[in-house]
Parts: sequence; structure tokens; C-alpha cells
Amino acid sequence: MNESNDNALLAAAEAGPEDEAQGKRRAIKKAAVLVAVLAALVALTSLPPVRHFISENMPRLKQFIQDCGPWAPAVFIAAVAAMTGVGIPRLAFHFLGGALFAFWGGLVWSCIGTMIGYACVFFAVRQLGLRELILRKHPLWQKLAAKLRHNTIPAVILFRQMPMPGLVTNTVLGLSPIRRREFFLGTSIGLVPEAVPLTLLGAGLRKEELGHTVIYLFAAVVLFIAVWIGWGIYTRRAAAKEAALDQ
Repeated sequence: MNESNDNALLAAAEAGPEDEAQGKRRAIKKAAVLVAVLAALVALTSLPPVRHFISENMPRLKQFIQDCGPWAPAVFIAAVAAMTGVGIPRLAFHFLGGALFAFWGGLVWSCIGTMIGYACVFFAVRQLGLRELILRKHPLWQKLAAKLRHNTIPAVILFRQMPMPGLVTNTVLGLSPIRRREFFLGTSIGLVPEAVPLTLLGAGLRKEELGHTVIYLFAAVVLFIAVWIGWGIYTRRAAAKEAALDQ
């Protein structure tokens, strides 16, 4: 089972360079799928039964946060760090952070928690002698690490765009020659494009009036489209720079 998973991950990483037209088509297709998901969430959260469920349970979560007092952000950050560190997808925590702490608080606390969880995996591989253990069980992961030939921030950002679980990505980054500075900066930048609209989407659920919620959700969809277009332009330029370094 581990070998088949490793082969699948390696196949994803060795798909080869795409031409610009094909890359644009894939970016547009992925953006369309994600926008459709956001639009479905907008429609779903507007339904009366869903609104009733949210209005019943959201006060309990808010009360828990209030009971934590000034420690509420620390509790949330610790929970996010622990769960993202063991491989649970981070996107749900951006959404939850927006619902509990509003936009700016949710964005900052969820990103900090995610960074801590990711960094724990990165440093565990390097500092706790896990490298040999990992390579014995997953020898093909070394080939993935070899993709990171340059100690650059764009290299980290581009590597995080590969269709792999976050736990695998952080482990491979720990096996690679990437320095700490590039890891932290590249990861911080890579978190933002998806974190911003999802946190805004969660913040919309804090609004008791349906009209205010719809405005927030619509803004999340529009913002996501804008961020995704800009992100696509940046990653294509970064890929071009990395290709120039290879040459």
C-alpha cells in the first residue's frame, strides 16, 4: 500500500513541465471547480434549515471561545497546529477561524496555527533523526525532494501546488536542501490565496441576518476569483524563473 501511494505521489511530481496554454487551461478548470464549490456553499448556507442549524450551534462555539477569555486564540492556534501537523487539511480551520474570530482574527490565528503544525513536521524530519526512518519506508520520497534543487522561495511555493497531502509536502521539504528561511517565507505566502476567501466565508456565518451573510459569501467568491487570477500569474512567472535557473 505504501509503495502504491509513493508511486502515485511520484507520478504527480513527475508529470513534466506544461506548456503555457495547457497550464492556463488547468488553472481555469481548477478555479472554476473551486468557485462552483464556493457558490454551492453560498446557496447551502442560505437555506432556512441550514440557517437554523447554524443559529442554534454557533452560539455554543462562541461561548466556548468567550469562556477561554484571553487564551482563546492560543487554544485555537494549538488545536490547529496539532491537527494540521498530523495531516488534517487546513482549509476547514480557516473557515472555522472566520466563524469564531471574524475575518482578521480568523485569518491570522488559523495561519499561525497552520504554520506551527507544518514547521513541527519540517523540523521533526531534520532534527529528530527521522530522515533514515522515512527513507526506509518511503524511498521514493527522496526523488520528490530532489525536485527542490534551488534554495528559493518560489521553489517552495511551486512545490506546494503539487496535488499531495500537506503532511507529505512538509515531510519532503524536510528531506530537501531547502533552508528554514525559504521554508517559512514560501509557506507563509502559499497559505494566503486559499485562506483569505475561506476565512471570509466563515466570517459571513457570524452574521445573524441572511442579507449580511449573503454579502459576505458573495464577497468571498469575488475575492477568490481575483486572488486566484493573481496567484496564477505569479506561479507561472515563478515557474519560468525556476526553469531559467535549471538552464
